[in-house]
Amino acid sequence: MNATNTDLRPAIVNPLRHLLELLDRWAFAELDRRAQDQGWQVIRPNLLTRVYRNRDFDALSPCAACAGEGVTVRGACRTCVGSGRVRS
Repeated sequence: MNATNTDLRPAIVNPLRHLLELLDRWAFAELDRRAQDQGWQVIRPNLLTRVYRNRDFDALSPCAACAGEGVTVRGACRTCVGSGRVRS
């Protein structure tokens, strides 16, 4: 037996994986389409798992006036309006 052969799984795994992938695509088809229509990033880390991310968050950075806290000694930060983030 070749020690470098990593495909030692039983023959039943491949059809089962195929069925799970079909189920995955079917279950998330509508949500994926809506996310993509809005310009969101769709990440598929595992079967039956999705992460939807708005790319607008890439344009945000911590506010320098309040160090990303949203508050200063005078109260809510006026630069970021208390969010702790500003557009880059």
